[in-house]
Amino acid sequence: MTPSLSVRAGGRRRLFRRVSSAVLAAVLTVTLPALARPAAAAPPTGNLIINGTFDNGSTEPWWKRLSATRMSVQSGQLHVQTAGANKAPNVWDDLVGHFEFGVTAGQPYRLRFDAAADVARPVRVTVSRVDTPFTSAVDQTVALDGTMRPFSFDFVSPFSDPKAVLLFHFGASPASTVRLDNISLVPLAVDPATDPVLYWDKVLTDTYRAVDEPPTVIARKAAILHAAMHDAAVSVTGVGQPYQIRVPVSYPGTMDDVVAPSLHAAMDRAAYTVLTALYQGISFSNAWNGAVARRPSGTNSAEVSRGDSVGTAAANANLQARANDGSAAADTPPYQLDGVRGSWRPTEGKPAVTPNWGLVTPFALTSGQQFRPGPPAGAASYNALLGTDEYRRQVQEVRDYGGTVSSLRTTEQTQIAFFWANDLGGTYKPPGQLLTHTRIVAEQEKLGILANARLFGLVGLALADASIAAWDAKYRTAIDLWRPDTAIEDLGDAAWAPLSRDTQGRSFSPSFPAYVSGHATFAGAWAAVMQRFFGTDAIVFDATTDDPAVRTVVRRMAGFDAAAQENAVSRIYLGVHYRFDADAGLATGRSVGEYVYASRLRP
Repeated sequence: MTPSLSVRAGGRRRLFRRVSSAVLAAVLTVTLPALARPAAAAPPTGNLIINGTFDNGSTEPWWKRLSATRMSVQSGQLHVQTAGANKAPNVWDDLVGHFEFGVTAGQPYRLRFDAAADVARPVRVTVSRVDTPFTSAVDQTVALDGTMRPFSFDFVSPFSDPKAVLLFHFGASPASTVRLDNISLVPLAVDPATDPVLYWDKVLTDTYRAVDEPPTVIARKAAILHAAMHDAAVSVTGVGQPYQIRVPVSYPGTMDDVVAPSLHAAMDRAAYTVLTALYQGISFSNAWNGAVARRPSGTNSAEVSRGDSVGTAAANANLQARANDGSAAADTPPYQLDGVRGSWRPTEGKPAVTPNWGLVTPFALTSGQQFRPGPPAGAASYNALLGTDEYRRQVQEVRDYGGTVSSLRTTEQTQIAFFWANDLGGTYKPPGQLLTHTRIVAEQEKLGILANARLFGLVGLALADASIAAWDAKYRTAIDLWRPDTAIEDLGDAAWAPLSRDTQGRSFSPSFPAYVSGHATFAGAWAAVMQRFFGTDAIVFDATTDDPAVRTVVRRMAGFDAAAQENAVSRIYLGVHYRFDADAGLATGRSVGEYVYASRLRP
């Protein structure tokens, strides 16, 4: 029987066994559980290490594994006389450690210590689980000599463990005296600059600017990107429910081979793999290099390799799930005009944009028509609609407030009209604006990586399904409503033109039917997710825009619903939508967002 050593640390016993390589390999082949772990409590603040300065002259609570190893405190430093390679042939055989502090998945930490040795030698340092498979959150080897030098490693824990262990590994080297001092392990504040979710979301919205695609198409790409990153994070940490896949993570081999996948590497690889698949004509090598440069300093190559594997699998699963979702047939067969009064027709000679998008397989909804709104003004036909007072009032409202020239529209309403527009090529389009606002709020509220992975995953899924629901209402109902400029021209006012304009100053309306408003549907879905995620609507934030008419404008929003309402009504001021387009779009979007939040990416 292999000998065992029972050790006491902080009043609790932990059992470490010296086992054969065959038994060890069997023990270490462990797969993360299929169920998410319960949410961890907020991480503590301050140094997690007790007596890391040794100023009290005591070695408590530090522990040594071998009786042949000697520990003492001299001149305020811990002196460790190691057992030597004869008694400790493996690097993990001779250990000095500190037990029973908690680490939280997704939380960044900084490990610092000063170290020197009487002979040149390596020392391995790990922060790991105390029990099998002894998975490491950080695993670094430093070269020591006679000069006392500081070492510092930042890392993000890939797991939660209320009783983690910090170990210095001295085996597999000649006997020597190692000096340690000023040992600390400190949770770090959230740093948005190092968050892979925020980083790759900005890469995505920058790509929107470079590639002029419809809002339907780019919303789908956002959902795939963020679902893949979320699944990568869930696979590494075990926290939360995946969207498509929980990639199995196992730890075969020896004690040298139990490092966990890097959370950053997994999420970076998932994002990069998705983006290169979705934008095959664009190089993301610079973005990749930027992501690698932002990784914590304590990440080692084995962690990166395992993270790459997890991220690739998460990306491929999400890409494959959307391979035959109907998006490739968004424009075929081409749209057939209804050809009657009240029905949509091209206003600038451009064909209908993605007319079949309502048939795309949703990401969460059962179908594009799950939350299909009733017809405008409750009318069952074009003739019935055009004969209602409600229709006439709404056309007049747009005519009064949405024209190039308006005596009723205020300066602020004009600003609002352009602020939420983002219809032009070279902008990040409506989904990009809402993703940007999500980043603004996430940074303001100091969300961590795992919270951001879930939030952006939910927002991405909601925006994608909002586009499907809105385009179902636009093209697949009895009334494919004409735009206000066509309606007003029908009244005999051929000189009227919407405030909406391109970079050359030419008025235009987007090339798809008016009912419902895509902007309003996106906004409603976004607001619903944000309200549910944060548990409140009352979060004030400063919103930005990409529209060239007001690009430097920042508007302070009183909450998510206020932002969505303003987004929706802006389309009236811009002269491209009626009020029932905005109202029905908001209601449809809210239903989409509520459904996505309730049914996907549960914590």
